Amino acid sequence: MKLRDIKTKQKIQAIKTKDTKGNIQHFIKQQTIHTRSKDVNKKEDASVKSHAQVQATNKVSVAAKQTAIESKHRATKFIKQKRKEYKIKSSSKKSVVESNHELQSQRISYIAKAKKHVVNKVNATKIKQSTEQVVSKPIVQNTTHAIKKSFHIVKKSVPTLNTLFSFGTGLILLIVITLFIGTFSVLAQDGGSNSEIVSLSDEVIAYEDTIRKYAKEYDIEDYVSLLQAIMMQESGGKGSDPMQASESGYNTKYPRVPNGITEPEYSIDVGTHTFSDCVKKANVKDPSDTEHIYLALQGYNYGSGYIDWAISNFGGYSKYNAQQFSDMKKQELNVSGYGDPSYVNHVMRYVGITFRGGTNPNFNNMEAWITKNPYAKTGLYGQCTWFAWGRFYELYGYDPGFTGNGWDCVDQLVKAHPDKFERSSMPKAGAVFSGIGKNHVGIVLKVDGNNITIQDGNYDGITNTFEDAKKDWQTNTYALDYYRSRMGGIVFANPK
Repeated sequence: MKLRDIKTKQKIQAIKTKDTKGNIQHFIKQQTIHTRSKDVNKKEDASVKSHAQVQATNKVSVAAKQTAIESKHRATKFIKQKRKEYKIKSSSKKSVVESNHELQSQRISYIAKAKKHVVNKVNATKIKQSTEQVVSKPIVQNTTHAIKKSFHIVKKSVPTLNTLFSFGTGLILLIVITLFIGTFSVLAQDGGSNSEIVSLSDEVIAYEDTIRKYAKEYDIEDYVSLLQAIMMQESGGKGSDPMQASESGYNTKYPRVPNGITEPEYSIDVGTHTFSDCVKKANVKDPSDTEHIYLALQGYNYGSGYIDWAISNFGGYSKYNAQQFSDMKKQELNVSGYGDPSYVNHVMRYVGITFRGGTNPNFNNMEAWITKNPYAKTGLYGQCTWFAWGRFYELYGYDPGFTGNGWDCVDQLVKAHPDKFERSSMPKAGAVFSGIGKNHVGIVLKVDGNNITIQDGNYDGITNTFEDAKKDWQTNTYALDYYRSRMGGIVFANPK
């Protein structure tokens, strides 16, 4: 009886070793798996973990390109193959099957530990003073949706939980890989527009009254600046179809082919009607709702089907899923190109500071608030400097060049961009201000006589978590003389 037990264990060990090797070769090519003894020095272990985190960060852009569709396809193919192998082995090795019941509890425990290990590793990642390490708490908080979708893919690929257990360690490895693909995909997402402002052409400006007329008709009069920007991107205001609206369903007069419309005003009518539908479908609340505005803009370029797809699969727009949709359509339609994945950036560069300045911060903009923000890299979430840097990057699309205290920001900005900003004691809309006596910095949104409307952060006076920092900012209007006294003097970096 004892001899039989020993033989059974030996067979199981052989099968498990074989499966593990096959799984590793199938999913992780050209990699080496290293084993360590338990008595490895703690300091050495910490160094290896740090190196692994840096490597993972550097490979974000590559991993993000692996779509959920591809993951599902590979998982399904692998599962089918393993199920075939399993059936063959089951018929000739009953002793192995009989022992499965005893192993299930061990495998359940192993899977639970594997999941827990992955989650704990992600949650344990903290913000450090390293420019390479961008896997911070705010990003981790955004991975929940991707992780859920990844498990959903695996679940659909495996008909029963018992089948999953029967594949043992190899499938656990698959789950871990899928989890990290989802995590890295989220890291690559950026819900923001990071484009530098470019002026409208004279041709587009000449159409302003016509654009306003149809914007009012279709109930989007507050979005005239966006419609001008769309026209600027589509045609620069030139040609007989300046809104490039010929292929819209609202075109009933001309052929629905590129440049089919030969009447500029009709193009504006159709294009404005189309964008109005996108605004409503994307649930845009007002001009400050940049998150949904970006979704509507990409929908204008791809067609409104993108809006439904993005909401259903990702909860909204991101640069990553805009690229993914384009790639998916290219494969589906067998064409070399589909739309413009960078359409949001391309349109928003033509929207001036007046429109942008009236919006609220978009904290889904990873570059502005996390990955490129120097104050975020040192963990200074919630500080006025962190807020001003992120807001400037959102509004202007480039690094303001300041990294010091609040009262230093104006001088550092002017020094970094002398061709674009100048130091002044009087403000302009779009200026950065430094409070000399209070060591404070913020953005000037509007100037109306002696009144200024500003946006700034750090009202609780402390460094926060990212989640708390997202709530610790305000937009206020003050009399300039009062605010100058309150700040102990103010200096402005005005746009030229």
